[in-house]
Amino acid sequence: MAKPLISVRLDERLVRNARKVLKAKSRTQTIEMSLEAVVELNKHRKLIEKYSGKARPGDFERS
Repeated sequence: MAKPLISVRLDERLVRNARKVLKAKSRTQTIEMSLEAVVELNKHRKLIEKYSGKARPGDFERS
């Protein structure tokens, strides 16, 4: 899929730090990986909220 060119103002220090953490090869990859991480984090948070408090005593005991 073709990606449109988008112009945004970003904190260069933040982009550099994120690039190092993510081991990204470019600014574009850094931003894409960051956005993917935010989306996955949100999915994870929703799952935790959905199932939080649902366990009963003994649910995790080994047989």
